[in-house]
Amino acid sequence: MRILLTVVIFTAMLLDTTIAAEAATDFNWWGMVAVRGRHESYKEYVDISASDTTKWGTVRYTDDNSKTRLGYKFGFSLDINEFITAAVTLRSGVGSVMWQDISTENTSGLSPGLQEAYIRWTPPKAQVLMGRIPQSGNAMWDLYAASNNIRDPVRQDNPTDGVFNDKMGFLNGIKLLVPVGPVTMRAVYHTDYVGGARREYSSSSSSPEITPQMDSYTYVGGLSVDIMQTLASFGQTMPTGVSSQLDFDYGKPHRIGDLRDTDTDSSYADEKLWGMSFKVGRFSPTTHTGSEFQYSYGYNKREGIYESRFSDYKLTAEFRGFRLTFRYQDNTQEMTEGIYKGHEADRTATHIYLNTTLWGLDIQPRYIKFETKVGGHKATSNERYEVTSTIRF
Repeated sequence: MRILLTVVIFTAMLLDTTIAAEAATDFNWWGMVAVRGRHESYKEYVDISASDTTKWGTVRYTDDNSKTRLGYKFGFSLDINEFITAAVTLRSGVGSVMWQDISTENTSGLSPGLQEAYIRWTPPKAQVLMGRIPQSGNAMWDLYAASNNIRDPVRQDNPTDGVFNDKMGFLNGIKLLVPVGPVTMRAVYHTDYVGGARREYSSSSSSPEITPQMDSYTYVGGLSVDIMQTLASFGQTMPTGVSSQLDFDYGKPHRIGDLRDTDTDSSYADEKLWGMSFKVGRFSPTTHTGSEFQYSYGYNKREGIYESRFSDYKLTAEFRGFRLTFRYQDNTQEMTEGIYKGHEADRTATHIYLNTTLWGLDIQPRYIKFETKVGGHKATSNERYEVTSTIRF
């Protein structure tokens, strides 16, 4: 509530200042509200941790539930001058998924929380973002961020449920973008957790009081290539309406532990992180017809913990205002500790979405099926049937 009150007061001050200064600065605001109806059927199977091998992969129980959920997001930005913009984004459910059950018993999840708060600096030939900066999820970031939000040694991270977009959706740190013709180079510094404190008693045998420090920081370098623009620069004639893009990122995470008085190191001796994506599509703005294919890949190895690979395939087709999306995700993870040590977990998700807009209301029915296998035997499955209605302003 303190954050919300601060933002409201600050916004009012900005609005008052903007009016008084007669557009000395540009103030912009936006938002979205969505209601989702969901029915899901969740099944848990007898897994390979059970001693009776004849029951592996058989259904242990089935849960069916229906719920109505709400999600919202709103934000504002202030153009300080031609080089600097400050922006804040608030949303429901920060710290969990954005979508919250509508319940009179528990309304805490519907309270707004801070998702983004950053400065955008655009000097000539570059762009710099600083603070809690916006970041679109992709296979690499979903794979990396899953363990920051799902602290369950049995599940051991599941990126197929949109972990980055739904549970994180931001980076803490700084991002640099430098466009050079059809290529945009980028560099990112991100910290998983920030802050912390330590109090030592000089004339007492009491142990130091410690609030955990920064746990991990990551350097990421990458680039984005506009393939059509690159080919055109070599004199190739490109078909109208076709776009294509290739992205690649390589990260170097460092885990430094809690920096307690014992100076314990992280449990990860070494970590590797990289990812890539490719998309190609064609769209006609006059007929509102087109299609796009995208493939993304992420790789994350945490020494002594797991080695994980994540592939994400997405095909979208649009015809006269109706958009159909098919998406398939596959995450394989080789376990090197815990009850599944020596086995491979395979998580898949199949998504089918249909979008259309009627009188300003975006309507999306969709079907999603999640399935997890460990050592080739089913562990869990979940089928979701949803209808989402969204307004944007």
